[in-house]
Amino acid sequence: MGGVPIVVFLVLAALAYRHKGPHPESYKLGTEWTHDPILWAADEPADHGHGGHGGHGDHVTVGGGASGKW
Repeated sequence: MGGVPIVVFLVLAALAYRHKGPHPESYKLGTEWTHDPILWAADEPADHGHGGHGGHGDHVTVGGGASGKW
């Protein structure tokens, strides 16, 4: 009975490390995008909100983004 946990562990490890089949090729920058459009954007408007904090004079918009070569 002492070897049962080891056998269970080995079976689970074998299932976890088995080959999972072919995977689609990863997208590389510079290649044409052939899939449907994505439904999110990294640049979201920063001038919206619920307006529940502070008065009208301290309206702060938090925006910006990552810099880099696109």
